[in-house]
Amino acid sequence: MYKVGYIDDEPTQFENYKRSLRRRCKELDLVLIDDCESKQDMLDKIYEKQIDVLLIDYKMVKNYGFNGTTLIHYINDSMRDIQCFIMTAVDTEQITDGLVAERDKYSKSVFDTEGADPEKEAELNAFIQILLESAKVFQVRREQKLGRYRELLDKKLHGELGADEEEFLELYKVLSSYGLVEKLPKNMLDSKFEERLQRILELGSAIIAEHKTE
Repeated sequence: MYKVGYIDDEPTQFENYKRSLRRRCKELDLVLIDDCESKQDMLDKIYEKQIDVLLIDYKMVKNYGFNGTTLIHYINDSMRDIQCFIMTAVDTEQITDGLVAERDKYSKSVFDTEGADPEKEAELNAFIQILLESAKVFQVRREQKLGRYRELLDKKLHGELGADEEEFLELYKVLSSYGLVEKLPKNMLDSKFEERLQRILELGSAIIAEHKTE
């Protein structure tokens, strides 16, 4: 099962979209990201619900103070691999801020297939395949990140991390937020702590040695 996150300040059509997706693709589950007041709240919910791909409404300024493209920019700063699609009730050509590629903008009318129009049905099925492929790619990349994290964690435990520490911390932040790795003690995440501890130990040893010679 792949989870498709849905963010909309007025999600009146959420249940209809959810049923439409499940009817055509049992592998996709539409999950509402709600009860949020900020972009960070939304990011936290994405981690909590283990979302694989995102559908985000464009016009959200009225209730959130920012629009969907701004939110995508914020999310991708922390989660570079997750694919986000803008859903809009207006013409996609009106979205001109340059934060989302044209291929990632979709009209909400893509879900309007009640008239049994073969063209509309084909359009929705094509969109569903894109969602499914995007979710699969995200999960594969996440597994690769998990393998790399374990490799770096082993280096960390043996004191051999060196220049890879930034990558280790970035991987830890994402994977632990998804609940894929155990939370580490804070001292393991801060090399400066280890350096300070080592200096204290060396200073203590020097003081002991000095008193022994007196």
